Amino acid sequence: MQDVLSAELEADIGRLETGLRQLKIQYDMFFAGSLPKQPLELRAEIERLIKRYSNASIRKYSARFHFNSLVSRFNSLSELWSKTIRTLEEGERPAPAVADRAGRDEQLVARCTVQDPLREKENLKALHARLLEARKKAGEADGKLSFESFVKGISSQAGKLREKSGCDKVELRVIVKDRKVILKARPGR
Repeated sequence: MQDVLSAELEADIGRLETGLRQLKIQYDMFFAGSLPKQPLELRAEIERLIKRYSNASIRKYSARFHFNSLVSRFNSLSELWSKTIRTLEEGERPAPAVADRAGRDEQLVARCTVQDPLREKENLKALHARLLEARKKAGEADGKLSFESFVKGISSQAGKLREKSGCDKVELRVIVKDRKVILKARPGR
């Protein structure tokens, strides 16, 4: 009977280790934008395995140590994932270590779609503020880009883009690429 329990425990610890590795990969893909939603099913399965053995008495020292180290790793990764999700929900840029680990070469900071930049100044004020904030965070020299010159530049760029593509809306994006803040415009969707 003891051998059966021991073999089942070893198999579950192996599944826990494999599942944790897969979960980390899937969360990295989620933060990179490759997956549309969080891998909640796999996470729930791993949590069930952890709950199953967390209050059980594991007699074999090596199995208990292995299990506890996997639980500790899961808890620290869960905390990291929660913080990153909270940061993304608040609209802030995640820590560079997380963005670099996720394999992103571009980080979206803010986005705005406008039809006529000269008439939609409220949307552009928020975008302008996010642009200046991103420049400050990236450590770029703040050239004191005034709001008026920002709107003029956007209006000129939007006019050229509308002529070229025939679109009526223009999507503006503030992006951090290679630690430099860039404002990009593309046809609106």
